Amino acid sequence: MSSEKLATLLAEGAIERVKEDRKAADLNLGSAESHLRSAEAVAADDSEGAFVLAYDAMRKAILAHMQANGFRVSARPGAHYRTGLYALSALDERGIDEHLAAFDDLRRLRNKSEYKAVRVEETDVAEAVVHARAILDAVKVDLS
Repeated sequence: MSSEKLATLLAEGAIERVKEDRKAADLNLGSAESHLRSAEAVAADDSEGAFVLAYDAMRKAILAHMQANGFRVSARPGAHYRTGLYALSALDERGIDEHLAAFDDLRRLRNKSEYKAVRVEETDVAEAVVHARAILDAVKVDLS
């Protein structure tokens, strides 16, 4: 965990210090795992739904890491963007940099599919599932 990067996010108000909450972290890890399994199960029939589930699996895994370590994103617009910034800072040096960087690209695609009627393809789902699995597994290791 890069304490310098986290200190910068704290100083900028992107994230805030809160009480560590391992129970909430464990609940979000379980939810992330369920979302990922569901995404894989429905990918062929519902690519958009599967994509949102895979994206949320990544987001909830990162959220679990934040909760277990006593952080949360500040309450203002752009929470998902700041969640990605936290992940890049807190989960660096774990060999998953490409997966962490992909979070923001997938966040943008999610927004386009939600607000601009951009179609999510099965290949997008497959990519999201790979990234979500890598992030989820890294968070599990980190919190074990």
